[in-house]
Amino acid sequence: MNMILWTIFYLIVSLILMYFFFKEKYVINLLRVKEDEILKKVSLEKNEKNIMIGNVLTIVALVVTAIFFILIDRTPDSIIKIKLWGIYGVFILNVVFYVLRVEHEWIFLGNLIMMFLGRLMFNILDMNFYIYLGINVVISLILIYLFKSLPKEEITEQTILKEVTKDNKKLEKILMESKIKNESTEEIFKKMFPNENISVEERIAKEERKRSTFGKAISRIDNTMLAIILVMVIQVFYIGNYVIPSGSMEPTIAIKDRVFANMVKYRFTHPKVGQIIAFKEPMTDKVMYTKRLVGEPGTTLQIAKGKMDINKFEIANVDNRPVYPSFSGDKRKFEEDFKKYTEQVNEFNANKLQNVGGAIMTNDKKSEILEKVTPQKVYLPEGILMNNKIYIPKKGDKVKLDKIIAINKVFGKIDDGTLVGQVDWESYYDGKGYKNFTGKEFLELIKTDKNFKDIIGNDDELNANPANVLTNAYYTFTLKVEGRDEMVMPIMDFKYNDELFKKLLNGETITLDKNYYMAMGDNTANSKDTRYFGLVSEPRIKGELLIRWWPLSRIGLL
Repeated sequence: MNMILWTIFYLIVSLILMYFFFKEKYVINLLRVKEDEILKKVSLEKNEKNIMIGNVLTIVALVVTAIFFILIDRTPDSIIKIKLWGIYGVFILNVVFYVLRVEHEWIFLGNLIMMFLGRLMFNILDMNFYIYLGINVVISLILIYLFKSLPKEEITEQTILKEVTKDNKKLEKILMESKIKNESTEEIFKKMFPNENISVEERIAKEERKRSTFGKAISRIDNTMLAIILVMVIQVFYIGNYVIPSGSMEPTIAIKDRVFANMVKYRFTHPKVGQIIAFKEPMTDKVMYTKRLVGEPGTTLQIAKGKMDINKFEIANVDNRPVYPSFSGDKRKFEEDFKKYTEQVNEFNANKLQNVGGAIMTNDKKSEILEKVTPQKVYLPEGILMNNKIYIPKKGDKVKLDKIIAINKVFGKIDDGTLVGQVDWESYYDGKGYKNFTGKEFLELIKTDKNFKDIIGNDDELNANPANVLTNAYYTFTLKVEGRDEMVMPIMDFKYNDELFKKLLNGETITLDKNYYMAMGDNTANSKDTRYFGLVSEPRIKGELLIRWWPLSRIGLL
């Protein structure tokens, strides 16, 4: 049924898009007619009372801006470097146009666009930021109306004719011939605007409305909104455009690579092992990840044992572990030290991979598909997965809670004095840095049965607190499928439904209504993937990566 609905959807949307691209001028002209109908109903004369109210509202807007500048979290993001550009860019845009008291439509458009792109492109998660954006959208619309005025320049039939014939040889010729024939202005205008049955006076009035501050604002808003809608429809349903923020897929895909993804494919087919996918991660339900599918529903998966287990390797190489360089004030020296540190990390990880890594085993056999398509051939048994043999559940399977795992966090202060708490995975691998709980024991520990989304799978380093039982450990869980002995990785989707998660904690069984997958990064030593946070439900998988289009030196199919 879903396939039929998607087929109908794509047929209708594709026809609409084709109509727009082939009849663009007609659609734009229709917009302009609707704009003029609105402008006719509004008095465009400058109003001193409105200007006074607008000035007061501008002061209010600047005060609000100052307050929210203090409130909004401006902590740099180590992965999404452009986060601060987005925040500061919005504040600069707003202040400039509030102070100038002109063209407030740019505030409206800038803030509206950031409401959609703030999370997707800049990874801005602070709710205060989005409240601020909403306030500015409303204030800017009011100011557009309050500061409306007619154009300063005088509009005459001569200025209209001059502009319409500029760089248009055909219309210049018509005008010249009409002047030679000594035709009236009315006759000339009928030839210049054959589709508009209006008098010269009406044409001048229409042009004044169009060139008023209110008319320009409406036109700019319409044009931008139309472009945004087109881009959003194409990106969400046809060709996704992503920039890669981390090195988890190196060497296949590098940091800052730009890629296109096929957003149509998985509406009609199921994802397959070996494909590189774009999916919405289940930890915070906010960020798009790109990983390679390594396990399908209804199969078992295991990382084969290497020469050493990960704990023994860490102990044997404790003296060789690279140390992050400290900053002494000399930027050039720090950059040199960081370059050496990066080289040491790569060497350390390569050694770890060689000694600890193992091939992906699917249904107890080495995966031939992954052997062909993955550059490194082996994966590190890290996270919750380790070397455990797991079952990847499918739609219709019945699952229940196996155990809650509380992994210790290590707390310390960074250079600016901020307290951070990192998940102590090394201690977990050592078999000491964690505790297991039953569902009921966990409820007794946290003393709440609400907001599991903020407790389970929360590895937010900056908001961790050693004195708070809800954030002083990393809480995750494993499941069991009815009739099977293998471990089942966490399904983080459950935590977004408090009632559902309480059922799990109380020992109840849940029947799955979706298929689930395992996805890992090719750069297995530096990838936060399903080894850590668990399974990816099929609806979260949005598209398959098709082509790298930037940088041009590395353009090619993926």
